[in-house]
Amino acid sequence: MLRYIMSHYFWQILFFQLFIGSINNIALAAPSTIDILIDDFSASQTSTRTDSEKGAINAIVLQSAEGKLTATIPQGQDWGGLWFGLNHPVWENLPINFSGILPQEILSTYQSRIVKIKVAVLESTTGRILGLELKDGQVIRWNQDIVLSGNTQNIEIQLPVLTNINHLAVILKQANPGDKVVLDRIALEATNPTSDTATAAFVWSYGMLLNNWNPQSGLVRDKSRDPSGTFDAIQATGGLAAATVVAMQMGIITRESAEHIVNTISNTLLTRVPKLHGLWPHWVKSAPDGSIVIVPGTEWSSIDTSIAALCILIAQQALGLDTTAIERFIREIDWANLVLPGGISHGYDENSNILSAKWDSFGGESWIVGIMYASATKKIAPVAYPLPPTFNGCGFIDHLAWLVMPPPSVDHWGVNWPNYLKTAVNTQLSYYLIHYPNSCFAKLGLIGLSAAEVPDPPIVEPPQVYQAFGVGGRGVPANDGHLLLGTPVVVPHLSAMIASDAPIEAVRTWDWLINNGLITPLNNVESLMFPDDTKCSEVVYNHLKGSWNLTLQTLGLGLHLAKRNHLVPILYKASQENEFLQNGYKILALCKMCLSSQSGWRRAIIQ
Repeated sequence: MLRYIMSHYFWQILFFQLFIGSINNIALAAPSTIDILIDDFSASQTSTRTDSEKGAINAIVLQSAEGKLTATIPQGQDWGGLWFGLNHPVWENLPINFSGILPQEILSTYQSRIVKIKVAVLESTTGRILGLELKDGQVIRWNQDIVLSGNTQNIEIQLPVLTNINHLAVILKQANPGDKVVLDRIALEATNPTSDTATAAFVWSYGMLLNNWNPQSGLVRDKSRDPSGTFDAIQATGGLAAATVVAMQMGIITRESAEHIVNTISNTLLTRVPKLHGLWPHWVKSAPDGSIVIVPGTEWSSIDTSIAALCILIAQQALGLDTTAIERFIREIDWANLVLPGGISHGYDENSNILSAKWDSFGGESWIVGIMYASATKKIAPVAYPLPPTFNGCGFIDHLAWLVMPPPSVDHWGVNWPNYLKTAVNTQLSYYLIHYPNSCFAKLGLIGLSAAEVPDPPIVEPPQVYQAFGVGGRGVPANDGHLLLGTPVVVPHLSAMIASDAPIEAVRTWDWLINNGLITPLNNVESLMFPDDTKCSEVVYNHLKGSWNLTLQTLGLGLHLAKRNHLVPILYKASQENEFLQNGYKILALCKMCLSSQSGWRRAIIQ
């Protein structure tokens, strides 16, 4: 019999519990107003902190250093400035509604309104004019001029009621060559009607994910900064369907909105996205003729197809929609061609060659591919390494499948999932307390190691930007970032994924992120690090709004809220009610978990 909780885990958990008892366990309420950071002028930062574009106006000379930006008027000019996008590439002309900054589907109860603009000036040429403009395309919707004093100025201006704005311009006027302004920070102040930390984190995460969706194409862009139709993500598109149903259960959007989003996504994937042997690509783009095609150099993916199809199936079931078409799609995948010795192939390359890499290791990805295979074929897929640990200890792999369906008590291979998940959660909770007890992460109680971009991408080589951060797995040592970056990292989406199992510790992480301004309705954190553990207020972080990790943190926070509010998670319920999916679940799970009565599995889920 497997021993999931080894003796050293006892000491890890005991140490963690004793340490954490000295930290205030009471969650801080989210503030009633929040600053949405537009830019803090980190030297390596090439986009705004809202993950949009920025640039110079009229050839002004810009120099970033030590968290400040010096803008100097060049020879031959008497004015110049900067512009800052607020939402996606500016040329797409997709503005933010300053009177309701989240996507319009999110109900007014949860909407924030932008009420102030804040500009921190460190120094300037005395007497020059700093012009501030809020624009929708080329139309100025609001502007104001400020006389510069030459010294430090903290400019705060109350804004009138505004609607669509897609960029901010900051212009040094009535100037001479060599005149300058040194900026420290630019932000927008917004109201925050949601005082509960977990609810605010869920609403904002879902809002950023939904904002990455194109309702015309039905697809989700891979990153906020990607133009829609150039690099769209299939797994995140399906994930949005599942997250939307959770948002409906939480009362964030209406049922009508949920049905529209889910139907649009399913229609696009089933009727417009190309297939190869039944598989969708990992990433797609729009061709010149308007068709959807695979992104060159990427693969036709069994895992991304399985994730997207599973999420659509469960979302449709939850809404009472017809699941016939998505079930037929899953059945018609050429599963036989994907079966390799020891696992299911990752799919095909762009030239239709089958990939030798396969889903052969314990974890959520293999489970999701496996349940799709079992539901379609009524067989068990080969898995060469079906027992813990995961391949690399990357946190999301432990919990991925259980964001949308309940884990079995014991699966076909004898894995006791509840015991394993307790161990996996405790390993994450205690990691920094044990390995870096003097780190800012240990001092502040911040947690989470999972796959993400590094906190400061320009300091590494391009192939190193995306890292499988994790606690270590089958023959793979821990990757906490220290060897690559000189200091460890935290990836917030993992704390969201385990929030239903570790609510105090997870919410503490999100308290800190919100109260320090890193997470807002328009700001996200992909990963973060502290270069100096004696200065825990000086954080370096990646503000990427990547759709897949937004999906993971949204589903994790939603699961936590459902359980906290004593609700049966809507995706769990739907997964147990769909006969097609249950056929596969019963094959992979011992029948102790195949509870027939609603009251029975309702108790199991809530417990």
